[in-house]
Amino acid sequence: MNPKIIDGKRRYNVWAGNPKGWAERETDCIEAIYDSEGFGHYFQCSRKRGHGPDGLYCKQHAKKHESNGGQDGKETEKR
Repeated sequence: MNPKIIDGKRRYNVWAGNPKGWAERETDCIEAIYDSEGFGHYFQCSRKRGHGPDGLYCKQHAKKHESNGGQDGKETEKR
């Protein structure tokens, strides 16, 4: 799941109880991480940026996005 774009900015954990979500942390990876605890919302990865397309990802998530040409939302991992 990708973060929602609201007013031109990425927002995480957007749902009916939190319609504005949380603002993007500009220094952290932009990957949305699924939290299976509680209600299972998506949060921004807390690792530092500097890798992958446009330097927006951490080292771990950059590998996922470089293997598919930087096309967000298309997973390359086998399930």
